[in-house]
Amino acid sequence: MKRLYDSAIMLLLLIGVNTTAQAVDCRVNGGEWARVTHLTVPVTVRLDTDRTRILMEGARLECRFTAGAGPVWGADYWETGNASGTPWTSGPKFAGEQSGLRINGAFLNTPVQAGIRVATMPNNGIGYPINITPYILVRHSPSNPIDVRTGDTLGLLRLTSSNNYDATRPQLTVTYTAANNFTISPSTCTINNNNPIEINFGNVHQRAIGTDPLTTTIRSNRRLTYSCPDGGITTPITITYKGTASSFDTRLLRMTNPDVGTALVRGASAVHVNGSFLTQITNSVGGDDVTFSLVRRAGSLPAAGAISGSGVLVMGVP
Repeated sequence: MKRLYDSAIMLLLLIGVNTTAQAVDCRVNGGEWARVTHLTVPVTVRLDTDRTRILMEGARLECRFTAGAGPVWGADYWETGNASGTPWTSGPKFAGEQSGLRINGAFLNTPVQAGIRVATMPNNGIGYPINITPYILVRHSPSNPIDVRTGDTLGLLRLTSSNNYDATRPQLTVTYTAANNFTISPSTCTINNNNPIEINFGNVHQRAIGTDPLTTTIRSNRRLTYSCPDGGITTPITITYKGTASSFDTRLLRMTNPDVGTALVRGASAVHVNGSFLTQITNSVGGDDVTFSLVRRAGSLPAAGAISGSGVLVMGVP
């Protein structure tokens, strides 16, 4: 009876050993080597110089043949993907955007195939780079801006290591996080061909400035034109009046004089700062006539002198 009891204990111990995850030797940016199954790496998010991709780069990931794990003639083979999922999954900030991986200089859009050879590591104790950079494609149709904040999860990279001497398959998952703040519209569609819209109201007497954005006489009319580089795009779009609102009216952009603000008027209403209006692109073009008006705080007489302010018009989708 005692033998049966001992055998049961031994069986349980073996089961526990078999479920242990197999680790790999890796490091980031020249740090300490560690045997890991998961890494978190901070990367810089930036627009590529050709403005076709948003890159997540700056993390130098290296791995090496695990010391004592195989024969002197052994070699590890690193490939994309693992049992946890596909080679790359974008984080929530990039939901709905087309992504990809730059692997050893080649750009591969998702879905990236599993099993692509990334690196070969002989049993020599030397670290070899895992030369992979995730990216997001800049699209040719309207889309909402991407707003990345430091610490955001950008996505998961999954890799598998095999070898030439046994059937083990250690796996590594790398979580990419943002090392910087980054805001961009991931679209090549433009407002006024991306040219600045300068509103110069000229010399204005303080008393001539009205207190209502719809009735003030200090106004400047402008034509907004919308265009996308690829033809055939027909879709509703939003135009957002981005900036800092004045302290006395949220419809007004804050100016250097706290008693004065600038409104964006379309039709019979003023667009609130950080609010938007709905419009349309048809066959990749569109446009609106708008008015910028200068407004003062009710009951105030603004101090004389030059005033200025700045805002941004952003194209998006409803």
